[in-house]
Amino acid sequence: MLKYILTLTDKSELPLNSVLSARLDSELDVPADSLSVTVPYSDRLCKNADMLSAYSGDSRVFIGQIDESISVRESGKHLLRLNARSLAARLLDNEAEPLVYANPSNQMMLDRHLKPFGITSCEEERHPLYDSIKIDKGMSHWQVLESYCAKRYGATPRIADTRAFLKGFRAQGEVIFGSGGVRILEMTDSLRRYKLISETRVRLKNTGGYDSRVVNDNPDAAALTRVRYVNAVADNISLDTARRIIEKGNRESRLVKIKCAGDLTDILGKSAVIDGEKGFLAVGLSYSLSDKGEFTAVSLRKES
Repeated sequence: MLKYILTLTDKSELPLNSVLSARLDSELDVPADSLSVTVPYSDRLCKNADMLSAYSGDSRVFIGQIDESISVRESGKHLLRLNARSLAARLLDNEAEPLVYANPSNQMMLDRHLKPFGITSCEEERHPLYDSIKIDKGMSHWQVLESYCAKRYGATPRIADTRAFLKGFRAQGEVIFGSGGVRILEMTDSLRRYKLISETRVRLKNTGGYDSRVVNDNPDAAALTRVRYVNAVADNISLDTARRIIEKGNRESRLVKIKCAGDLTDILGKSAVIDGEKGFLAVGLSYSLSDKGEFTAVSLRKES
C-alpha cells in the first residue's frame, strides 16, 4: 500500500495516515502524472497544503504540487480531496521566453527549462546540438524541451520524480502477467484498426510530387486505406520519418488492459509478457485505493 506525505506552505511535512481513497494515473504519452487523495477534512490542510508525495516502500513514485483542495460533504461525512500533478505540469503551465538558441546543450535545457521548476538532473552530454531551436511567443517550457529532444534524440522526454529523461523513458525489468506471474483479475485485448496507416506518400524533391511510397506490410492493415503525406523537402526530414509514422500506428493498434490486485506503480516503461506472449510495453497505469481494495490497471501495447 502506498504511503503519502503532505508538504505544507511552511515547508513542514505531514504523513497522511487516514487516506480514505486515492488514485494515481501515469502514462508514457502524457507529460504530467496525476494523484488524488481523499482524507477527513482538516481546515489546516485545506488552507496550507502545497506538495504531495507518494511512496511505494522506500521508492517515491510521485511528487507534485497540489492544484485543487476540495471540501466535500456526503453521507454525513466532511472530507477533503487533494488533487495534484507531477513536476512536469510546471513546464506545461509556464511560457518560455521567446528567443532563438544556437547550438543548445542538455545543460542549457537543465538550467533554463528544468531546474527553475524543481527538476534537478538529466542526461549529461559532451557536445551540444549542432542546430538551432526557435522559441515562439506562447510556447511552454515543455514544448521547448519536446522540440529539443525531437531534434537531438528523435525521442519524447519524460519527467520522473525530479529527473528528466531526454532520450525517452524505459524502465529496467520485465513483468509477467498470467501463468507464473501476476494474477489477472480482468483483461481486455483491443485491435484498434483506426490507429493503422496503410501507407505514407513522400515528396523528396522540390520539383516532384508525392511519388515515393512506404507501404505498411502489417497484415492487419491489408484491407485498410488510410494514407498520410510527408513533405520531406519542406520539413527537412528523411524517408525514415514516413516509416516511423507507420510503425507508430502499428504499435498503438494493439492495446491490452489488465486489472490486478495490489500496487504495481513501478511498472511504467517496463517490458511485459502476457500469458506467454512477449513483446509488450507498459505504457500506462492507474492505481486506486478505496473501501473495495487496492488495485492497479495497466495499459500495454506491442513494442513492434
